[in-house]
Amino acid sequence: MKIAFLNLCHTDPDIVARCAKKLLSHTGFDMYVHVDMKSDIAPFEEALSGIPRLYYAQERHKVYWGGFSAVRATMGMMKQALQSPGGYDYYVLLQNMDYPTRSNEDIIRFFRDNAGKEFIRGCLIARTRDWHYAKKYKIYNSRDDDFYLTKRSKPRMYMRYAHMLLRSARTIFSRGVVNENGENFDLYYGAAQWAVTQELARYLVGFYDAHPKFNRTMEHIQFPDEEYFHTIVHNSEFKYRCVRHDEPPERWLVNWRNLHFFDYPKEIAVMTENDFTRIMADDALFVRKVRTGLSDKLLDMIDAATRDAVIEGGTTL
Repeated sequence: MKIAFLNLCHTDPDIVARCAKKLLSHTGFDMYVHVDMKSDIAPFEEALSGIPRLYYAQERHKVYWGGFSAVRATMGMMKQALQSPGGYDYYVLLQNMDYPTRSNEDIIRFFRDNAGKEFIRGCLIARTRDWHYAKKYKIYNSRDDDFYLTKRSKPRMYMRYAHMLLRSARTIFSRGVVNENGENFDLYYGAAQWAVTQELARYLVGFYDAHPKFNRTMEHIQFPDEEYFHTIVHNSEFKYRCVRHDEPPERWLVNWRNLHFFDYPKEIAVMTENDFTRIMADDALFVRKVRTGLSDKLLDMIDAATRDAVIEGGTTL
């Protein structure tokens, strides 16, 4: 069993390094790291120095929160990982502040026991009457620029909103269905972290390269990384291989977790040692999100509870 971890990173290189060191102590695991081009890569190179089977993304992107850039960066890492001789059994997408809550052997065992399943749940939001979901595609969104990174004057904000509303005149009547070359794709929504087989990874990359109109439409929906991959999968036969499919929508990702444990009352909370018991009682493989200085004790507790057996040479059993 070989697994590629695709890690989208922009901050806290110590957390990334700690996660990589734990996972890559297993010889069947590789990690591909994309460092946001807006971030200084030097601290990551220093923190990640000497970790085996860790590869930097060959192509870096400026990744913006809520932008399609996250999809581009993910696709780049997936294409790179697919070029590895023999490929991988699974491709697991992580996002910077994620950390494994199970031992490497438990992770291997999980994917062996569930071989062939796809871990990318999605709920149908096309044609919904719930504005919470409908606004994702009815309101024109554009976040792939530096506008939101600095303090803006009120006139600039008003101009931005006016531009967004004007562009929304073309999207407000959307039913959440993308048409390209005679095919209709209903929009689906789900968690941004997932795991897919090599067969599905190849399908996703092929779809991305072959559907420019679909990509252009998805560039301007709200939080594309929570809809792009899910829409492709759940409009294909792969949905029947998903751990679940055709689920009803529910707000705040309550029932859309794939392999991650997180708290999401209104925004994703940073976990501390006070969360240890409920994290470990859950069957998730990873926790989101953790941060250096706030989660150190929690990570020590997780490591102590999930330490792999070690043989001579330091390789996990």
